[in-house]
Amino acid sequence: MEKIWDNSLNTLINRHPQAFLDLLLPGAMCLHHHRTKLSGTQRQPDAVLEVQRYDETFLFNPEFQSSHDKKMAERLLLYHMLLWGEFQRKEEYKKKEVAIRSSVLALFDRAKIPASPLLWTQPGDPPGQQTERIRFSYEVIELWKIRCEVLLNLGHLALYPLLPLTDGGATREIIMIMFDHLPGEQYRDFAAIGFAFATIRFQTLKRDSDLEWLQERFCRMNDIIRESPFYQWILEEGEAKEKAKSIAQARQTVVEIIQERFPALAQLAEDVVATIDNLAQLVRLSAKLGGAHSAEQAHKILTELAQ
Repeated sequence: MEKIWDNSLNTLINRHPQAFLDLLLPGAMCLHHHRTKLSGTQRQPDAVLEVQRYDETFLFNPEFQSSHDKKMAERLLLYHMLLWGEFQRKEEYKKKEVAIRSSVLALFDRAKIPASPLLWTQPGDPPGQQTERIRFSYEVIELWKIRCEVLLNLGHLALYPLLPLTDGGATREIIMIMFDHLPGEQYRDFAAIGFAFATIRFQTLKRDSDLEWLQERFCRMNDIIRESPFYQWILEEGEAKEKAKSIAQARQTVVEIIQERFPALAQLAEDVVATIDNLAQLVRLSAKLGGAHSAEQAHKILTELAQ
């Protein structure tokens, strides 16, 4: 599910980075939205914005977090240094100091972001006399503590899908305002993301009647939302989870057949099925092993797959 939220926030900030600056860093002006894939690594910050504020130009790295990550501060520090190194190598930045500002937008209270700053002490010092080695500061913005009126007053439609997650935003009135301002194909991605956030919020609050109301509202917007790429991401993730569940069950079936008929081959069976991600192949393997007349035959079937 984490990937879904990453995709949704990336969709919103890509469409309107200035909107997020107005929320997260008031007074800052977006000069450039940089690509987020860091060269030579698999790391991908959520957003890297070159901004100007108080006559100072710097990089702003807002990360969006929906779940608890006890190493969030360390991840921010890692991004900080990787970004510094990458931009230091760029010709246009070599003659000027690269300054970076990091923050976290926590979407749900379950995220429980560690408090800033991150402090590391020097190892090998006497107890109680540790020397501070690293102090890394960052900002934590907790979306559920921001009043919904703040987003409404900013007037950026790219922020409207976040309304259900704000303080006072999980109401039918506010969600109606959100949908009414996101009509037609132009904003179908925004509407789909807002619908997903509203669903999660109502589920968390255990508001079944509001969920039913939201479902009815969804049915009236069905065609628009279903065509949204975001909605397709949700479907694809659901299909992937169902497929993974079916594969896990098929693997277990193979192991149980072996344990019952040829227990000495149980470990081999576990090792073999762990390498198979094809559901049809696992089903055929179950049938073959179920028809095996001896341990030798079963062993041959498994070892052929292992090769």
